[in-house]
Formats: sequence, structure tokens, C-alpha cells
Amino acid sequence: MRAIYAILAVVGLALIAISVFSEKSSMSGWYSFDEGKRIAEKEGKKMFVFIGTDTCPECRTFKDFFSSNSTAMDFIKSKFVPVYVDASKEEPPVRVIFVPRFCVGMPENLSCFSTSNSNDLMQKLMQLQ
Repeated sequence: MRAIYAILAVVGLALIAISVFSEKSSMSGWYSFDEGKRIAEKEGKKMFVFIGTDTCPECRTFKDFFSSNSTAMDFIKSKFVPVYVDASKEEPPVRVIFVPRFCVGMPENLSCFSTSNSNDLMQKLMQLQ
């Protein structure tokens, strides 16, 4: 019986580790809201907040876009502090009815919008820089 519990514990830990490390790698270069807030205030830079979930197909599409498009990420990092908030795991900084949701601004004054197209998103970010 102890062997079964030990095996279940090892499998459980492995699944948790896989989940944590796969999520971290897919959002490499992004900050938590609290980290991003500190950096934005210190550097006087606006935040770009991406609010999504792991189960949202459009959110996964945007995650893929950000991880595969170095030009877009270089632009975002040069103009904004990139922040990712998983709305299923933590409280978003603004009211969210649906995801993905994007916000730009200083931590206490975020202006939010939605889009399902990466080209539209980048055009909007260029306007808001």
C-alpha cells in the first residue's frame, strides 16, 4: 500500500513540475503583475498587460505569437513592461468578463481593450506607445 502512495506522490509531483516549467517557458520574458508594477514605477514605463488563461484557444494563439515573433517582443519590451496575468490562477488587475484582454498604462491607470488578431494588437500598441 505504501508503494502505491509513493508512486502516486511521484507522479503528482512530476505532473506539477511539467505544468510549472511548460508555462514558464511559454511566457519567457514576461513579468507577474507585482513584478511588472515595480519595474514600471521604477523605470517610468507603461505596462502592457496580457490577461489570459491556459484553457482559452485565442490566449494560446497569442502566447504562440509572442514566443515565436521576436520583432513583436522586442518592440513590446522596448516600449512597455510586459506582464502576463493568468486569470484562472490569480486576480486580474481589472475587471475581466472574457479573455484575452489587453491593458496598457501605468499600474494605477490601465486602459484595456480586446482583439483576436495579432496584427490589430500590434497596431494598437504602436498607437498607445
